[in-house]
Amino acid sequence: MSVEPVRLIAASLHGLDVVDGGRTLRLTGTCRRPGTDGDAPADQTLLLHWLRPDGTRELTVVTEPRLRHEDGADRWTGFVADVPIDEVPLGTTGLEVSLDSSVVPVGAAPGSLASSRPLVTHERRLQLFPSPTEHAEFVAQPGATPLAGLRWRAGLVLRTLKDVVRRRPFAFVQPLRVLTWPLFRGREIWLVGERADTARDNGYHLFTHLRRERPDVRAYYVLDPSSDRFDELSRLGNVVAHSSLRHRLLMVHATVLANAYSIKHMVPSQWPKQHYMRQLGWRTGAYRVYLKHGINDKTTDVRRRTGGYDLYLTASAAETAAIRHTSGYDRQVVETGLPRYDALVPTPPSRTILFMPTWRRYLAPELYTTELLTKGATGEVPFEGSTYQRFVDDLLRSPRLHDLLEQHDHRFELMPHYNLMAQYADAAPVDDRVEILDGGASDIQDVMRRCDLFLTDYSSVHFDLAYLGTPLVYTHFDREEFGAGHAEPSWFDHERDGFGPVTHDVASTIDAIEAYLVGDRRRPGVYEQRARAAFTFHDRDNSRRAVAAIEALVGSRGIS
Repeated sequence: MSVEPVRLIAASLHGLDVVDGGRTLRLTGTCRRPGTDGDAPADQTLLLHWLRPDGTRELTVVTEPRLRHEDGADRWTGFVADVPIDEVPLGTTGLEVSLDSSVVPVGAAPGSLASSRPLVTHERRLQLFPSPTEHAEFVAQPGATPLAGLRWRAGLVLRTLKDVVRRRPFAFVQPLRVLTWPLFRGREIWLVGERADTARDNGYHLFTHLRRERPDVRAYYVLDPSSDRFDELSRLGNVVAHSSLRHRLLMVHATVLANAYSIKHMVPSQWPKQHYMRQLGWRTGAYRVYLKHGINDKTTDVRRRTGGYDLYLTASAAETAAIRHTSGYDRQVVETGLPRYDALVPTPPSRTILFMPTWRRYLAPELYTTELLTKGATGEVPFEGSTYQRFVDDLLRSPRLHDLLEQHDHRFELMPHYNLMAQYADAAPVDDRVEILDGGASDIQDVMRRCDLFLTDYSSVHFDLAYLGTPLVYTHFDREEFGAGHAEPSWFDHERDGFGPVTHDVASTIDAIEAYLVGDRRRPGVYEQRARAAFTFHDRDNSRRAVAAIEALVGSRGIS
C-alpha cells in the first residue's frame, strides 16, 4: 500500500528571542499541511533551513513541535527552533521548512516585524526585515567590535535610501529620527494610550501612576483634544494631542509603546495604518506593551503572529496558561495584575443595579468602524427586532422589575457597549428608576464601583466586579445565537467558574434580581471562594508591578 507523500501549505515566523543568557536564538512559528487537521505531526521531523540568496542551505536545525489552538481544536501546527547564536549565518539569509520531500518558504508574520529590532550579543548582531520575496529576511553581522557597529549602521542607511527611492511606507522615519535626534538624546520615552479619544482604562491608570509615583520615567499620554478627559488629564502634564507634530516625534523616538487596546490607536492619523505593522516597528525598535482592557477569557484571537507584543500583562494564572497554550507568546506573558484594578475600591452602598451587556459582531450598528471590521463584524442581522434588542427592551420595561425597584428603593442603569452605544443614544426615558447611560463615557469605572449588583451577559468586565467583591448575575438570553455568531472557545465557563448565578430569559433574570433584593445582598460563599482563587493578586500594587515588568523588559534589551 503506497503512502501519500507529505505536502506542506505554508509556514510563518512569529517571533525571535535571544535566550539562554544571549547564547541561543529562538525562532517561533507555525507550519501547516492540507488535510483534516492541517497539522505538521509531532511524530514527524520538521526541519528549518537557513538559505543564502542563491538558495544554498547554510544551516539546518530540527524544530520542536508545539500545540496551537487552531480552528476550534488543539493542533500540532506550531514549532520552536533553538539555534546557537554563534552558528547563525552571517550576511543576508532567508528561511524555509521541509517535511520529508515537501518544502515551503517561511514568511515573516506581521507580529514578528512589528516587534523587530536589532538583537545584539557578544557573538552576533542580527535583525529581521521585510522582504520582497516569500522568505523572511535576516541580516546578521559579528556583534562584538566597534567596526561591526559602523558596518551595521551603514547597512541601515543603505536600506533606508533604497526605501526612500522606492517610496516605501514609513521610509521617512529613519531620516526624521536622525534629524531630530539631538532633541531626544539620552531620553527614554514611554508613550501610553488607549483609543485615540479615551482615557479610562489600563493606559490611563498606568499613566497617572507614573506621573504621581514615578516622575523619573518620561511618560507621555496620547489623547485627542476632543476627549472629555483631555483637560483633566493635562493637569498631570505630558499629555500630547493625538496626531500633533509632538506626537509624531515621540512615536519616532519612543522606547516603549503601551496601549490598553492596540498600538494602532496610537498611530498618527497622517500615517498609513494599513502598513504600520510591517513597516514601522522595525524602523524604531520600540518595545510593544499590551496593557489590555480586561482579562482575556477568550484567547483564541490572541496571537503573537498578529500582535507582536514584547510584554503582555495578565491578572490570572488560568488566563496566563491559556494564552501561552494558544498564542505563541511565552515569556512575554507576565502576571502583574491590571493597573485599573488599583482603583477598584468599594464605595458605600448606592442602591443601584448596573447592566452592562457586551456587543454582537453579527448585529448591524448604524456606523461600522475599521476597528469593528477588523474584529470580524459582519452586521448581517439588523439590530432592530433582534433577540438582543428585544431582551434589553423587555427587561427595561418590565412592570415586575419596576415594582421591585420601587419596593426596595433601587435604581437600574444600562451601560451600552462602546460598539453599540449609538443604538441607545436617542433612547426615550423608560422610568424614573431606570436610566440609560452613555456607553462612551469616561467615568465607566466609577459607574462599576458604585453599583451594588452587577448584571451582564458575557462581558469580560465581570472580572472587575468579581475583583471588587460585587454580587453579580449572568444572563445568557441568546446563548445559541451568541454561540453561533460571536462566541469563541474560552477557558472560563460562567456556570463552572463564574462569580454568580446564570439566567436565560427576562423572567429568570428578574428572579435573580429579586433574590438579591430580598436576601442579605452579599456574594454567596461559593462565588466568594471562586473570586479569591481567580486572581493572582488582591492588592493595589498592580501598576507598580506593571512598571517593574516594563523596566525589566527594557533593561534586558530582549535578552534572557
